Amino acid sequence: MKITFCGAAGTVTGSCHLIDVDGLRILLDCGLFQGAHEQDQSNQAPFPFDAKSIDFVLLSHAHLDHAGLLPRLVRDGFSGRILSTRPTAEIARLMLADSAHLQVEDAAYRTRKAKRRGEPSVPPLYNMDDVLRCVELFQSVDGYDAAISLKNGVTCAFHDAGHILGSACVELRTSNGNLLFSGDLGNGHRPIVRDPSVPPHADVVLVESTYGDRQHRTLEESVAELDEAIQTVITRGGNLLVPSFALERTQEVLYEIFQAWQGKSLPHCKIYVDSPLATSTTRVFERFLDYFDDEGRRVFAARPNPFEFPALEYVETMDESKRLNAQPGGSVIIAGSGMCNGGRIVHHLRHNLSNDKAGVVFVGYQAAGTLGRMLVDGAKSVHIFGESVAVQAKIWTVNGFSSHADQLGLIDWLKETSAKRLFLVHGEPATLEDFRSVITRELSVEPHIAVWKETVDV
Repeated sequence: MKITFCGAAGTVTGSCHLIDVDGLRILLDCGLFQGAHEQDQSNQAPFPFDAKSIDFVLLSHAHLDHAGLLPRLVRDGFSGRILSTRPTAEIARLMLADSAHLQVEDAAYRTRKAKRRGEPSVPPLYNMDDVLRCVELFQSVDGYDAAISLKNGVTCAFHDAGHILGSACVELRTSNGNLLFSGDLGNGHRPIVRDPSVPPHADVVLVESTYGDRQHRTLEESVAELDEAIQTVITRGGNLLVPSFALERTQEVLYEIFQAWQGKSLPHCKIYVDSPLATSTTRVFERFLDYFDDEGRRVFAARPNPFEFPALEYVETMDESKRLNAQPGGSVIIAGSGMCNGGRIVHHLRHNLSNDKAGVVFVGYQAAGTLGRMLVDGAKSVHIFGESVAVQAKIWTVNGFSSHADQLGLIDWLKETSAKRLFLVHGEPATLEDFRSVITRELSVEPHIAVWKETVDV
């Protein structure tokens, strides 16, 4: 078996790992690089393999840094099967369609700039036609843990990763033993989704390392901090902005705000979800209650529930979104994108950052080079749409909402695998080094930090 690390090696995003085994070529994920300009260039670079040669893609979940390059893979000639759980397949269709729209818009913007410089036009990374051809290749898997025959005696299985709805750790079983890819491993005791399942024993493990250097605050502490932010900003008449990923984080934040509303501790205000994609993915959640944990199924069996209650309003059109900034303050606005590198949240930041009554709550990971990361790191001013905007709003970072396992969670999961060959992926360089030291001390195993485009024999 050979593994080639085609993404998320030395960086968090761009998940893509090529497995050559028993005459098959299998990709574990095919995701977008997100964040700094250098990562944008990585999305344009040729794949370090022939797309036509890939037999299967095993997709861990629908986040774009794991699924966002699938349409480009199809454009480059891939015609095999894409296997995933049913929720992942449904949500991926929405995420990829939205991504194609953004890719076309971005290419048009870059083309206008290029023409002013006398340079050639810039084609989109992919378009809706590529997405439509891509989704035709999906093959959905019901539930978790069942063995699925691929070819040449190779089988795979999806195990509950507890990260987002339908997310999975992917196990490959071959004549040479088994390989386990963590995908994005979830943070236990979360609302809605179940905790990660106990992983199988594995000969080789590829493990994500996003938070391998730290421990999260408890969910209770994070909910208290979110409540504090809402109380602080709403009572002084400002708007509280929540840059949030359309998938999972928006739904979890709504869950906690609903609990406050139901318990009558939420101040009088409107809660706006200003993201058509978040609205669409929320509707998908409602169709897959069997993937929820016991508490989630109980809460969502009733009306009102976290996705439908009187204080909540879904914003559909751009005109409706613009009107939010013309209203007096006193609202909670949940909008994408989660890292503030596009989407409606950027417009709301432009109108609110310079207001010292306003606030911004970050509830998710902020990649290096993003606007969100700049704000988290304490920037006093930022550039938005070519203008310098002073940062007067109060910034909160609430990392206990993370849907990624922290260091303790990752170590506990690794102990269950009993693996002796470990490869660290999906992490920033300093985090990877710290996590490697902890694993060596705790598990007496020397893991290898994956290098982009490196091929290893196992």
